[in-house]
Amino acid sequence: MITVLAILSLVFLLGACSALTSGEGSKELVKTEYGTITKDDVYKEVISSERGKDLIQKVVYMQILKGKYEVSDKEVNQRLDEMKEQANDEDGFKAFLQQQGFKNETELKDQIKQSLYFFKATTDGVKVSDKQIKDYYEQNKDQYTEARTSHILVDEESTAKEIEEELKKGTDFAELAKKQSTDKVSAAEGGDLGYLSGRSKELDPTFLAAALKLKKDEVSGPVKTIFGYHIIKVTDIKETPLSKVKDQIKQALMGKEAKPVQEILNKLNKEIEIKEDAFKDVFKDVEPQQPKMPPQG
Repeated sequence: MITVLAILSLVFLLGACSALTSGEGSKELVKTEYGTITKDDVYKEVISSERGKDLIQKVVYMQILKGKYEVSDKEVNQRLDEMKEQANDEDGFKAFLQQQGFKNETELKDQIKQSLYFFKATTDGVKVSDKQIKDYYEQNKDQYTEARTSHILVDEESTAKEIEEELKKGTDFAELAKKQSTDKVSAAEGGDLGYLSGRSKELDPTFLAAALKLKKDEVSGPVKTIFGYHIIKVTDIKETPLSKVKDQIKQALMGKEAKPVQEILNKLNKEIEIKEDAFKDVFKDVEPQQPKMPPQG
């Protein structure tokens, strides 16, 4: 059984909680010419504000989860490395930190660690077989395959067909891209767009699907998108082996079977011994939200 006051005494801001029973509640913490702030004042402010209640919940719930589950530095760093990889480079990662409101990498790692504790709690008992992992990998192969792609973009289908014929005759793709592509950025690089995969969500889906169907050195016919007509060529293909993404896929499949977080919190509430009436509402059970059913016709 977890005793709330014993845990909260670890937090300086909530030191007033223990002070209530020790007669030190009126002890001055801050003094100005306009008045003083006592431990009682801090206690009342914390327990009466939503932010204070959130802090209390976080401290208590994390204390319980840390007692039930283990999260290693290796797990945290693995998740961090995945995020860095998705950000592509150091500048992209810094932009990600800023967008998500993290001051630095240390804050992000703390958040990752907390999320992993909750992940383990919500997926406790969930089993995923090697066959399920392999099937998922095969069904989502485009997510783990990168194709280095070049294209030539033109406005008219007839022009695209003419370029297609030129390529069949052996004309160099890069030279045609430089001369005829309306995408001037990639044209300067001979049409090269770099490596694309099923995770390249910023690209036109029609273009991406056509590119990922091609084999190495294969050239497409005209592909129509909102930008015009593309002739696409794949110059290299890299596949991420299952062994490298097995753990990542396992976690994704486990996540699909995860219990609602509120269901876990309600269960944890039963392990908390409330010593002070002021905390009763903080650890009150909440009915987990059920998915809305569509109206019956």
